[in-house]
Amino acid sequence: MELTDYLHLVRRQWRLIVGVSLAVLLVTAAITALTTPQYRAQAQVFVSTSGGDTATDLAQGSNFAQRQVATYADIVTTPIVLDTVAEEFGLDGSAALSARTTAQVPAGTVLINLSVTDEDPQTAAELTNAVAQQFSQTVQDLERVEASGDSPVKATVVQPAAVPGAAATPDVPRNLLLGAVLGLLLGLGAGVLRDVLDARVTGETDVQRVTEEPIVGAIAYDKEALEHPLVVEIDPHSPRAEAFRTLRTNLRYIDADNQPKTMVFTSTIPGEGKSTTTANLALTLAQSGSSVCLVEGDLRRPRLLDYLGLENAAGMTDVLVGRADLDDVLQPWGDSLWVLGCGPIPPNPSELLGSAAMTRLIETLEGRFDYVIIDSPPLLAVTDAAILSTQADGVIVVVGTKLVRRDQLDRALGSLRKVDANVLGLVLNRLPTKGPDAYSYAYESYQADAALEAQGKRAKSRRARRKSKQSS
Repeated sequence: MELTDYLHLVRRQWRLIVGVSLAVLLVTAAITALTTPQYRAQAQVFVSTSGGDTATDLAQGSNFAQRQVATYADIVTTPIVLDTVAEEFGLDGSAALSARTTAQVPAGTVLINLSVTDEDPQTAAELTNAVAQQFSQTVQDLERVEASGDSPVKATVVQPAAVPGAAATPDVPRNLLLGAVLGLLLGLGAGVLRDVLDARVTGETDVQRVTEEPIVGAIAYDKEALEHPLVVEIDPHSPRAEAFRTLRTNLRYIDADNQPKTMVFTSTIPGEGKSTTTANLALTLAQSGSSVCLVEGDLRRPRLLDYLGLENAAGMTDVLVGRADLDDVLQPWGDSLWVLGCGPIPPNPSELLGSAAMTRLIETLEGRFDYVIIDSPPLLAVTDAAILSTQADGVIVVVGTKLVRRDQLDRALGSLRKVDANVLGLVLNRLPTKGPDAYSYAYESYQADAALEAQGKRAKSRRARRKSKQSS
């Protein structure tokens, strides 16, 4: 993946990343707030040797002290030092005190820094001073020479412990910073994992991972599509209507030498906007002056006639079984569009669509119209669309983004390949208008001057201003 791919991933998964980061930060803040403050008091002990009047003796004593000071630091946390202090303060043994006591030797010195932590700052200081005094006495006892009764090594408290003014733990700024960093890392990891596991088709890139078939159209999502499906008729100057006109142009030039005349529109699963796309495309073809026959090829769950507001008392099934003539069931829509409804729903749709009567019907329609657009059922639901694709010049697969998965789309296209269908291309539908996967239309900013002036997006021309002054 390139840097732009990662940036795209962050934009697509930013809500999850921010959510995980905030959750980890809040948990860190809660744990920090519930943690009992611990105060650390520190004392400093100087280790020295006595005996010897010459410079050589003093140097040897100093070297001895530096070699031994690390060993003395280890003695601090042993029972020989802490048992007496624990007994003095009424503690339950030296083990608990040992876990709260540390001794460190700064490099190249004979100093030992003793520290003890406790929930009470006063107690921490008293315990530290008591440990330092007991350590000094223990060193002298261990190094005492029996003959003279004196110790050549002396541990002197040079800096007694003071009552700490602030808690050593928890370190609030550090904990919050670590929580923010950890949350961000976990959020990014969760975003990457979710993006990898999300098999839904969200845009052109996902389609290209499944097939090399061309994308001949891209339609943005419209929440009003169910209530007002015929956007080409209702709002012909909208960006979405222009997208259907772009689809019309692409289909006309997809194969200039053998331009498809009969096209089957299908989808992978229900709900991808197949029927809406088919109806609007038929309207745009008719508006261009071509004669178009829109056929309701979904003999199981027909929707087209409801969108167009036409009757479905009789239709294609009546023609196929010989109950009616074609001219009796064709319904006009405007000047150049004719609609052939499905008629009564039959018990054997697949057999009817694959019959010789259906072949003859398509041939008849091709002789009378410039284009025959057939709306068919989803490919994974039933086999009807695959059957119809063998009788048409080509098939268009409508892909509803964020609805269909890549594996489903692959299976749907595979069913068309098995029958040697001519896949003309795919139409991406329900594309988001905002966010990283948004699909934008240049047409929206290229409307007529009068429309832009009415919307306040363009200053009035000189001619318009002169007319305004004359009228006033």
